[in-house]
Amino acid sequence: MDGPKYTIKKLPARTVVGIARRTSNSEAAGIIPGCWQAFLQNNGPARIPHRVNPPVMYAVYSDYEKDWTGTYSYLLGCGVTRADKVPEGLEVRHIPAQTYAVFTAKGKMPDEIVGVWANVWSSDLPRTYTFDFEVYDKRFARPVAKEADIYVAVDPDQMKETA
Repeated sequence: MDGPKYTIKKLPARTVVGIARRTSNSEAAGIIPGCWQAFLQNNGPARIPHRVNPPVMYAVYSDYEKDWTGTYSYLLGCGVTRADKVPEGLEVRHIPAQTYAVFTAKGKMPDEIVGVWANVWSSDLPRTYTFDFEVYDKRFARPVAKEADIYVAVDPDQMKETA
């Protein structure tokens, strides 16, 4: 794949709790910023019990209608150790253990995130369209030189064939 470099990682399962919206890439520019605003203005992270420490925010893409051209669910939230009590208005995503192509967006946000996704959409990565996610950790909170990781679920068997 031309474009941003990536590494392949197999990750264990994880659970994320947050607010969710249904969108598509053609509508995302209007939906996703509003999701962030609603989550942060309503002190979303503090409302989530059993957050992992140190706190990490996730943007989870799931429930794909078909591929990157269809609708999907977008959930902005925090990683949790368990999700037995989910506050009203929040949802849970149980992300299974999977193999990912991992990209790091660096620089002006959200432009760099959008740029990485644009490269992914036009790539020949063997995506599974199960659960993809972005990780916003302490590197994203820096005043300059912000970074965030993007995990794109891929079929490991097909990755070996194209490598």
